[in-house]
Amino acid sequence: MTEKPQARLRPLEIRDVEAVAAYEREIAKSRFPTIRSPTSASTSRKSGAWWTIAAPRRFVAEDDTGVVGWAYVSKRQNFITKESYADFHSIFVGPSQRGTGTVGKLVDAVFDYCRREKLDRVVFRTRATNEPMKAVLARVGFRASANLLRKDLCGWRLILDAVAQPFAAAASGQSAMCRGMR
Repeated sequence: MTEKPQARLRPLEIRDVEAVAAYEREIAKSRFPTIRSPTSASTSRKSGAWWTIAAPRRFVAEDDTGVVGWAYVSKRQNFITKESYADFHSIFVGPSQRGTGTVGKLVDAVFDYCRREKLDRVVFRTRATNEPMKAVLARVGFRASANLLRKDLCGWRLILDAVAQPFAAAASGQSAMCRGMR
C-alpha cells in the first residue's frame, strides 16, 4: 500500500487563489445544495477581492501535487463588549489528504496564530445539519455554545439571503424584501 504524501503548511499566496476558490465552491455546494453554485470566475474574483482584507491569517496545506487544503481566521471585536476574538471562517482538506492529520495541522496553525495574538476565544460557525464539520470541530476541542434561532419571513430562508436573493430575484422578477407577500 502506498502512503499518502504528508502535507506541508505555509501562508496563502496570491497564486493559491484559484485552488482556494475551488475549495470554497465545494463548501458552498454542501452548505447550500439548492442554490446554484457560483462559477469559477466569480468565485476567483471574490477570492481575489478578499486578498486585500486587512489582517486575516490564511494557511494552505500543500503536497507534491499542489494545494490540498486551507484554513482562514481573522481577528474580530465584539461591538458591545469590545472583546477581541478569533473568527475561524473556513477550513477545507481535499480528499487526497483526509485521514492524514492535515486538518490537525491546519487547526494547530490557526490556534497558534490565536495564541500569538492573545485571542482567548475562537468561534466557528457551521450549519446545525453539517454533522461531518461538527465532528471535526469536536475532535479539536470546539463545543456548542449558542443556538441560532431563526424565523423565515416571506418564504425566504434569511440566512441564505446574501447568496440566494440575487439569483432568486432575477428568476422570479419580484423585488423588495417580502417578495410574494400578500
